[in-house]
Amino acid sequence: MRIITLLIATLAIWSNPAIAQECVPKFVDSSQTVTVSDIEVGVGEISRQSFQIRVRNDGDGSCGANVRFARIDGTAPSANLQYTLRSGSSVLQVLADEAATATSDSDLFLRGLPSSDSGRAVPFLLTIPSGWGIESGFHSEQLQLSLLDTTGQVADTLLLTINVDVPPSVSIRVVGATGSNSIATINLGNITPRDVSTSDPFGIRVWSTSAYAVTFESENNGSLRHEQALDTIPYELRMDEQQVNLGGGGEFVFPDRTTSLGRVHRLRVQAGPAVGRAGGYGDRVTVTVTAV
Repeated sequence: MRIITLLIATLAIWSNPAIAQECVPKFVDSSQTVTVSDIEVGVGEISRQSFQIRVRNDGDGSCGANVRFARIDGTAPSANLQYTLRSGSSVLQVLADEAATATSDSDLFLRGLPSSDSGRAVPFLLTIPSGWGIESGFHSEQLQLSLLDTTGQVADTLLLTINVDVPPSVSIRVVGATGSNSIATINLGNITPRDVSTSDPFGIRVWSTSAYAVTFESENNGSLRHEQALDTIPYELRMDEQQVNLGGGGEFVFPDRTTSLGRVHRLRVQAGPAVGRAGGYGDRVTVTVTAV
């Protein structure tokens, strides 16, 4: 009787082998870095960078899983780096932290994960608005990608590092003067021995992603030259109420970037009273803005 019982127990053990898991979603890599270095800065500019995350099935059957993006330990998003993540037609929401409640936009469902070592490449697109107002320099953020199985349990995680290198960039435009953006004319009217002639209000608008310097270079060292080079009349140029040294070294440095609207610097030109030969007088001043 004991022998029969033993044989039945043995048969039961042999007839119930361990059941293999069919769907065990895994990231192929534990970390990944996306670097965006070719940034174009300007009005309405948008920079894009494509990348892929590889996912596989560590089991041996059909497999699907959700990918979820979240900030690590609830780190606040950078004020200087705004971006959007997209996969195909889906725009993905980045959750505030790993424990945040999922939304309809936070999870991307993946079907048919293969069991191969290389897995399946899931395409993503990183979109960065790079209009004026962005700050130059190296920006870096880290996100956690969670891979959730069909029961909603986290099966694996991946650390995604986003690196963006914004170059120092500047742009300048003359406002309130006659002419195009690169060449403008200021008319002082008649210069007499009795009166001071002052220009109408004008200025320059500067956009910059970094600190910048504004320099002035006068063709005639701060004098209006007669059209036949017969005489000169000195004049004064002020920027933001500060006199510009037109004889050389006329540089002004501003220690921070501008907003998306830029920064307007008021300019004023005045000459006289003066006595000189009749005729037209003029000078050419080159204004240069440089990122520093």
